[in-house]
Amino acid sequence: MSSLTKYRKLSAITVFAVAFGYIESAVVVYLRELYYPNGFIVPFSIGFPFIRFGASPFLAAIPQKIMLIEVFREAATIILLGAAAFLAGKSFKERLAFFLWPFAVWDIFYYVFLRLTIGWPQSLNTPDVLFLIPVPWIAPVWMPLAGSAAMIAASATLLRKL
Repeated sequence: MSSLTKYRKLSAITVFAVAFGYIESAVVVYLRELYYPNGFIVPFSIGFPFIRFGASPFLAAIPQKIMLIEVFREAATIILLGAAAFLAGKSFKERLAFFLWPFAVWDIFYYVFLRLTIGWPQSLNTPDVLFLIPVPWIAPVWMPLAGSAAMIAASATLLRKL
């Protein structure tokens, strides 16, 4: 793949990821407004290993039907990112690189837009529900951001080698 083609694809997929980050943050703003009108606060701190898996009582405010819709929305998010990667790349390595990049950019901008729209998170140590699949993942905000930085580095490394 030529450098220009790679740059164009990376640019397009970055725009997609930033826009998708906004859409995801908007959905979360709506859910928090509906189910946590007094504020969304994970009621515990998370020490080492900085992640907690499993059901949490504070998520009970969301009805089971809506929680199931959220699980499928999260799955659809991964499918959309995978479809974009499939279209952008030709080989497994290209597709992996074009999956990791927008996943990371999407996740970073998800938090950027939450901060800009509702002033949340208050800090990088603020606990958040990262995923619901297969069970809720709860960790400080810095953890997915660190993972996103690693995904960007991995994607850039793969793309440089192609």
